[in-house]
Amino acid sequence: MTRPYLALGALSLLFFVITAGSFTSLGVVLPEMVVALHWDWSQAGLGYTVLGVACGLASLAPALVIRRLGVRPSLLLGGVLTAAGLMGFASAGTTARYLLGAASLGVGFALLATIPATYVLSRLFKHLSAAFGVYFTAGGLGAAAGPWLYTLAKTAHLDWRGYWTAMALVTLAAACLAAALCGGVSDEAQPTPDAQETSEGWSVAAALRTPNFWIITAAYTAYLLCETSVNSLSVAHLTGRGIAPAVAGGMLSLQALVNAAARAGGGALGERVRPRALVIAALALTCGGIVALALARGYPLMLTYVLGVGIGYGVSYLATTVLLLDTFGRKNNLELFSIMCLVSTLAAAGPWIGGALKDRYGGFEGAFWLFAAIAAIALVAVLLMRPLQTRAMADSSRP
Repeated sequence: MTRPYLALGALSLLFFVITAGSFTSLGVVLPEMVVALHWDWSQAGLGYTVLGVACGLASLAPALVIRRLGVRPSLLLGGVLTAAGLMGFASAGTTARYLLGAASLGVGFALLATIPATYVLSRLFKHLSAAFGVYFTAGGLGAAAGPWLYTLAKTAHLDWRGYWTAMALVTLAAACLAAALCGGVSDEAQPTPDAQETSEGWSVAAALRTPNFWIITAAYTAYLLCETSVNSLSVAHLTGRGIAPAVAGGMLSLQALVNAAARAGGGALGERVRPRALVIAALALTCGGIVALALARGYPLMLTYVLGVGIGYGVSYLATTVLLLDTFGRKNNLELFSIMCLVSTLAAAGPWIGGALKDRYGGFEGAFWLFAAIAAIALVAVLLMRPLQTRAMADSSRP
C-alpha cells in the first residue's frame, strides 16, 4: 500500500516544482527581464504565449510516449526539456533564445504535469477526488511559492539569470525522483471503479462526437485563459494603476495560496458534490474575480479578485478533470485528457492579446473584460449541458 502514496508524493513534489518555476515565476520575473533586455510588452507577452502554445500542442506527446514506452520515459524526457527551457531563460539575450526556451519549457511541462499524473493516479487510487486534491493542491502551492522563491533568490544575491539556473537543476532532480517511483504503472493497474463511473468507458471517437466533451473542454480552456493571463499580466496591470509592485506581486502570491487551499477543499468536496456543480460554481467565481481585477485600484477589489480567481481556478482544475473521468470513464482518459489539453492551447493567446491591447490602448483592462466574457459563455454552456445516455457507449469497443 505504500507504493501509491510514494508515487502521489513524488508527482505532487514535481508538480509543485514545475509550477513554481514556470508560469507564476515568469509572471514575476518578466518585468525585470523586459527592463534588462529592453523589450516591449508585445515581445514579452509573446514568450508567455509560446510557453502556453508549446505546452498545449505537446499535449498528445505524453499519451504517445506513455502508451509506447511507459511513464518513466515521459517523466525523464520532460525533465530534460524543462531544464533546457529554464536554462534558455537564464541565458536569454535575444527574444529568439527566450522564445526557444519558452517552447522547450512548454513541451517539458506537458510531459511532466497533469497528463502523466492523471494516468498514474487513476490507476493507483479508487477515490480520485481525494488523490487529485492532494496533487492539485501541491501545484497550487507551487504557484504561490513562485513569486516568493524569486524574492528569496534575490535576498541570496541571485539575479534573474541565477534564479532560472537554480530552478532548472531542482526541476531535473524532481523529475528523476518521480520517474524512479512511478515507473511500471500500466493499464493493468486499475482499481475498482467508483459506483457512479462506467466500468468500460467511452471510446475516443464516441466521446468526441458528444457535445459534453467539447463543453467540458471549453470550461477547462476558459479557466486556463483566465489564470494564464492573470499570472502573466496582473502584476503589470495593477502597478500601472498605481499599486506598489510589492503589493501587486503579493496579490499574485495570495491568489495562488487561495488557489491551493481551494484545490484541497475541492478534493474533499469532490467526494460529496457532483463535479458538474463544482465546475459551475468555479466558473462563476472566476468570472467575477476577473471583472474585479479589471476594475481594481485598491484593496477591496484586489481581494475580490484574489478570492474569485483563486477559489474559482483552484476548484475548476480538479472539477473539470474529475468531470471528464466521471463522464467518459478511465479506459481512454489518457487520450481524451490529452486532446482536451491540446484544444486548451487556445488559452495561450491570452498574454499575447493582453500585451497587444496594452501597447495599443495603454492598459490591460479591456483584455480582462474580454476574458471575463469568455468565462461567462463557458458558464452558460455548462449550465445547459445535458447528461449523456449510458447506452451511447455501445460503440465503446470500436477503436
